[in-house]
Amino acid sequence: MAAHFQEEQHVPKECGNCGCTEDLALCARCHSIHFCSRKCQRAYWPFHKEWCRQNDFADAAEKTEPKFARWMRKHGKMAVLKDDEVDRIERKVTSMEDLYGRAQPKPRPPEFDADDMRRMKAREETDLLAARAAEAATLEDKSALAYRQLEIEHNLGEDCGTYKWRQTQTYVEVFVPLPATCVVATDVSVNLTSTFVSVRVRGEPVVEGELHSPIKAEASTWVVVDGVLEMSLLKRNRRGNYDDGCTNADTFWYSVCLSTKFGGQIQPATGDHRGARRLALTEPPHEYYDTDWIADPEDAGPAGRDKNGRGASSRGRAIKGRR
Repeated sequence: MAAHFQEEQHVPKECGNCGCTEDLALCARCHSIHFCSRKCQRAYWPFHKEWCRQNDFADAAEKTEPKFARWMRKHGKMAVLKDDEVDRIERKVTSMEDLYGRAQPKPRPPEFDADDMRRMKAREETDLLAARAAEAATLEDKSALAYRQLEIEHNLGEDCGTYKWRQTQTYVEVFVPLPATCVVATDVSVNLTSTFVSVRVRGEPVVEGELHSPIKAEASTWVVVDGVLEMSLLKRNRRGNYDDGCTNADTFWYSVCLSTKFGGQIQPATGDHRGARRLALTEPPHEYYDTDWIADPEDAGPAGRDKNGRGASSRGRAIKGRR
């Protein structure tokens, strides 16, 4: 594979900087030049640093074959060697005899000492923590971006800081941004009934209390997408399915909750506490009557038709189409 190496000519030992021949020491990195003192080594460093390189192969063979080590230092790591020459190098992980002369050549398992194992374990833990931090930052950025991009039409909902909500004539949607520390299912708790909602993030309530109006809990859903909890509440009193004596104006929600829960009891709420923040309106805005709606979302029939099969509205389509 390559020619045999030849021992280089003997060179008198002298300091690479001043030429002194006493009290010499090899450079600890390249092992190819002597210095008489640290002062001389520092003075000569601007000239020496260009070719001062560590040679792992030469370091491994230094004790047993110093001539061979010096030859490798002279020619660098990329010197082409014979298989028997490489086989002489003491390597910790594998050797050439592991790969040749066997029916199924496979490298032997690595042989690491206790110090190696401790260093590798510490490095793995450091890399794992760095990866988790990078992943958490990525999730947090993605969650913040997805939450910022949620549009709330004027007077049809509100951005309440810790959550957003919006509505159509059929649904009320609530959006809660989740911190990047929420990594398991138990970090988010959602309790939903026909008259009550509770959204807790790591035990802290974000939206909790008596709903503004009853909903169809069995047809309401929630899901986490890009770090944002999205809850879709189907109004029980909605367009195409009014309660007795109600009109379309009665389907409008002025807030998500009418009251909040304190100490296990439902109490009236003020301000924007836990979903009870009220829109500054006395009647539904005109834009509300132009929002999407479905005559009967629980019916398997085509959307936009009432129970008698008559066309309900040209805008009668699912709210999911308005993302």
